[in-house]
Amino acid sequence: MPDWQEIARRRLTPLALEAKRQEEIIVELADHLEDLYSDLVRQGKSEVEALKFALSTVADWDELRREIQLAANEEVIMKYRIKTLWLPGVCTSVLSSVLLQWFQRVPPAPPVIRLWQGTYLIIHWGWLLCLPLIGALGAYWSRRAGGKLLDRVLAASLYALALTCAMALGFCIGLVSDFGASLRLGLVGFVVDLLGYGIAPFLLLLLGALPFLRGDAAESRRAAVSH
Repeated sequence: MPDWQEIARRRLTPLALEAKRQEEIIVELADHLEDLYSDLVRQGKSEVEALKFALSTVADWDELRREIQLAANEEVIMKYRIKTLWLPGVCTSVLSSVLLQWFQRVPPAPPVIRLWQGTYLIIHWGWLLCLPLIGALGAYWSRRAGGKLLDRVLAASLYALALTCAMALGFCIGLVSDFGASLRLGLVGFVVDLLGYGIAPFLLLLLGALPFLRGDAAESRRAAVSH
């Protein structure tokens, strides 16, 4: 019986992967080749014929190595994005949204400023004061996971950025669906909403994130590992 793990190791390596992951790939490939070889022998093929046929199923070992490397790199990048951006960003976004809903329902009522032609600016002071803490949480979480500067900024401010995009999309859809409405009035309302729910929250989230935007991501990873 051929040593399929040794065959796979000799033909695939070196792979720029962690030793554990590289060994897992080698074992998986070796098991596949061994199963194919055993099936051919049971069907009446000689061991030499079965060996040649099993090896021939991999047309280009160099290409297979590149494909494995590419897939592994994509997996690493995806895990990195989840840990440093999406997980902290989504959690802080949910927290921001929940707090906004809560402050809208509990007394005292937020002050309302009348601006122009029925356009009002609602100032949710309690919610706005919480945003720097939420931004600090998102940036700290991202830095702790090894996030780079951009990852930390996005993790802290994802809520404001997503809300801004949603408001811009809604404004554009409103213009297309009801073009006869006053463009000036709609634009004023959009700018007011953008200021109250997009720009101001974005700046406050970044204000809280500032202490955690400095420092090296590699140092943060080492600190996380050491703890």
